[in-house]
Amino acid sequence: MFRNLMKTAIAIILLSIVQNIDAQEATEIYIPVGQSPGLSGEYTTLGKISKINTNKRTISMSDSAGSYNLKITDKTKIWLDRSKLKLRNKKGSIKDVREGMLAEVKYQKNKQGGSVEWIKVQLVE
Repeated sequence: MFRNLMKTAIAIILLSIVQNIDAQEATEIYIPVGQSPGLSGEYTTLGKISKINTNKRTISMSDSAGSYNLKITDKTKIWLDRSKLKLRNKKGSIKDVREGMLAEVKYQKNKQGGSVEWIKVQLVE
């Protein structure tokens, strides 16, 4: 009996963790750059876009710590943060990314320097 109760408790805990992760992914598009609860500053990098190569699908970004080369894959989500314009955020593409934009990047498997899971760029005009 106790063993079954423990298995059920563990299953409930694991299910709630997975649901929280799914909820974060589903709502991330709507969160402004640099304000993702539990992610911004801990699992993401915030900086300015310094170079874009749409043919190679690479983006360079820099912050006070240095420069980063980002690999955009077919699975990378690109979001346009339009909150400063008082508009709803929306999906974008590498063609929407411009030099000088403030961006927040989350790497796949939280490993900096690898492929990018998502990139959010802030539109101000």
